[in-house]
Amino acid sequence: MQHWLEPDQGRDEEAHEHKAALRPSRSLRRVPLKIGLWAAVGLASGAGLFAMTPGEYSAETLLKVEGAGEITVANASSMLRSKANLDNLVRALNLNGETARPSAVRIVSDIVTGRENTVAKAESALRETLGKAIDFRYDEAASHARISATAADPAEAARIANLVGQTFRNELIRAQSEASQPIVEKLRQTLERAEAALSGYVEKVGQQKVGELRRRGRESSQRGAEIAAAEARAAELKAKIAQASALKLADVLAKPLPDALEYTGLDYQRQHYVEARLLVDQLSGSLGPRHPKLLAAQTALDEVRSGIQDALKRLVSSLRQQEAENNKLLADLKAKQKTDPQDKTAADAAARLQVLETAVREARENYLEAQQRAETQPTGPLAETEVIIPATAAAATRLGWTLEQMAGGGALAGVGLGAFFSMFGRRKHEDEVEAETSHAVEQEHEALAYPEPDEAADYAVEPAFYDDYVQEPQDDFDDDEDYQHSAAYRAYPAAANDVLLGDQIRDLLMANRRPATEALPPLVAAVSSGLHTAPTYAPRMSDEERQKAEELRRLRQHMADLRERVELHSASRMAGRR
Repeated sequence: MQHWLEPDQGRDEEAHEHKAALRPSRSLRRVPLKIGLWAAVGLASGAGLFAMTPGEYSAETLLKVEGAGEITVANASSMLRSKANLDNLVRALNLNGETARPSAVRIVSDIVTGRENTVAKAESALRETLGKAIDFRYDEAASHARISATAADPAEAARIANLVGQTFRNELIRAQSEASQPIVEKLRQTLERAEAALSGYVEKVGQQKVGELRRRGRESSQRGAEIAAAEARAAELKAKIAQASALKLADVLAKPLPDALEYTGLDYQRQHYVEARLLVDQLSGSLGPRHPKLLAAQTALDEVRSGIQDALKRLVSSLRQQEAENNKLLADLKAKQKTDPQDKTAADAAARLQVLETAVREARENYLEAQQRAETQPTGPLAETEVIIPATAAAATRLGWTLEQMAGGGALAGVGLGAFFSMFGRRKHEDEVEAETSHAVEQEHEALAYPEPDEAADYAVEPAFYDDYVQEPQDDFDDDEDYQHSAAYRAYPAAANDVLLGDQIRDLLMANRRPATEALPPLVAAVSSGLHTAPTYAPRMSDEERQKAEELRRLRQHMADLRERVELHSASRMAGRR
């Protein structure tokens, strides 16, 4: 069969085959570029994340400590996180401005969430945060104290560290002076414990509740004092009534008056009686018993005696009236105390608060008295501290990951993602190529399914070819015995549609090869000898049939090439997966 292949069509097919062969290699060359792009994206993402992440900075100051023992330094360092020192730091740094004036968004958030965020709680949280941001380390061998502070801004961290250093110097001097006076130190500890107990109780109860408890405590104390005074007055009146009821005229005239009755008028009456008695005695010595002056003096004496008896009666009556009024007042106070609406829990809470406040007041008075006595006594040399390296914003170090670490981590993550997506894209491309090749093979199979030739037309073209054709009887393959004995049917192999045409021809020739010296079969030899003398018939084909035959030949050749590529591609994929 001759080949009618046009030059342009051949070049197009060769270019298409070359592109298909180069497609995987180009994909492999693009893998490093993709990985590099992903690495650049990861590097930029790490740098951007570093810029957007709010970092923390740590500033450190180094102090030289002289003239202080380890215990004194430990006591001074423990006082750095005390409530008073932390409050001083908050005021010095002006950190309580936002706490004192909450924003509208914060107020709305507290209302929505139902969270009670008072000023006391906010200050307590601020003190706790500031206490955690301070770190103190002491090297006894070198006598160096390192104070570091952590904050969101390097300048603020350096400022906190320097302020804590100043506080440490003050506390060191105070701790040394207190260490020289053990009594003062114990009293100070007692005062701190009392203040801590009072502060804890106030924080537990709340400022508003504490104010109410104090008011109730004052009212209860005042009422108790009034009741106690009324009871003391009742006892005093009762004693006076008993003494006044027991007095006689002779006792008033001859004996000294009791202390409780000195200022009741009896003393004046008795002095008046003494004067009248003296006048009667003087007149009776010089005048007769019937003398008018003597009689007048005796009458005056009798009136004074009668006045003293009336005064005793009036005194007892007045004391009883005072006792009745005092008893009524006492009964009213006790009744009011019983009808007070406060319950036992509130009364106990008020009593507890009063006890704690009294303990703090007494502890403070004792501590101040002991401190005043200690100031008059001589002390040893004070401890000295020297700043060797002050804390600065330039020397502050950023905590956490650095820019290089975050950028490197982002680049590594980008390389990993790039490699993953490159392998995923390559495998997806291979699957698409395989699917495209299989689809092309199926299309070529469909194109090869052309209709069978018309025997009548062939007979019309070459009538001499069918002149000697005789229809031979066929074996009946319905019978199993005849089917088993049909050796001719079993002699031919099955159709090898998945084998290339060149391989089929090669196998056919190798199966039927014969040595040159061997004689051919008689029929084959007769046919071979008559080939030269047999008439030949030139095929009569139109241009359209010739074009279809050429297209059929090209399709078969293309199908064979595609089949070979599919086999090579499948083999390479299997080898790669292994």
